[in-house]
Amino acid sequence: MTITALSGPIISFGQTPTSSAATGLLGGDLEHNGQRAPSVFDLGQMLMDPRVAYTYQPGSGVSTKTFGFYDSVGNVDYVPTAITNSASAFVVLTVVSTGVSTYALAAASSANGTYSTTIIAPETGQVTGTLLAIDSTASYVTFAQDGTIAAWNPGAGTGRNITINKSSNLDAGTFTVAGRDMYGYKITEQITASTSKNVAGVKAFKYISSITNCTTPTSTSVSIGFGDVYGLPLYVPYCGSNTDIRLLASGYSSAVAVALSSANTALGSTATQTATTADVRGTYASSTASNGTLRLQMTVTPSASGIAAITSTNVAPLFGQAQYSSI
Repeated sequence: MTITALSGPIISFGQTPTSSAATGLLGGDLEHNGQRAPSVFDLGQMLMDPRVAYTYQPGSGVSTKTFGFYDSVGNVDYVPTAITNSASAFVVLTVVSTGVSTYALAAASSANGTYSTTIIAPETGQVTGTLLAIDSTASYVTFAQDGTIAAWNPGAGTGRNITINKSSNLDAGTFTVAGRDMYGYKITEQITASTSKNVAGVKAFKYISSITNCTTPTSTSVSIGFGDVYGLPLYVPYCGSNTDIRLLASGYSSAVAVALSSANTALGSTATQTATTADVRGTYASSTASNGTLRLQMTVTPSASGIAAITSTNVAPLFGQAQYSSI
């Protein structure tokens, strides 16, 4: 059978009661269904992704995927790689006196939480060059034999911040990191090491394509990896019942929701982005270090007002402002 696509909205009803004028009392039914009951949907339901690269295109073939968010929420549910293994996931370099302009990325290593992959670039529809993915490459789940319907995969994880680790605190080098977020969109971040030995970025990268130093490092060695700051799956303008984050130490944990505050959560943004602004959807900084067994669960429920504000040219209410990229 084929997929049925309808131009909604679709209303399912079982009765249509009338009201007696000026009394507020219910009158008789205009129409009544004796089998009135909850609607049942095979395999559940999804909120369709409204972005041009991922939404339904009328007349498209069965090989063209339509993406969505299962159960209509942004969800992350996975075990992040321990940062003790990933401190040098991308680069381990002994600096020579002449400096280095572009670092050669390290080989992918599952022990360090990186995987070599390519993706379909949402801006071009073409296959990218080789990328280093963080934690997992299985970014979506498809259904049925043709895989036309695809759900963003909570088990693939999310983007994480980049860390610069130097052997000396005298190096004020500036590093440019280029890659993509959890949905494949380009990001560029400039991280200034200042006088700290270790410094962390604020954007959430899922894929890394290149790392360059804008100034010559003077440390005898530089290693670049990722940390325990995680990108939220949807835009979070404030933290309340719309955002739920939990950390599970085992498969039998009954962890309560993490208390979110300005100390551990950066809110999303609809402002124009730069190379140094925080992640557009917002981030969560875990105070509990990832260890290879700790499970991170993040759920973001979009608001009705946010969804109502989405147009064919504006998806910021769901995803924040467009990511900054200079490469």
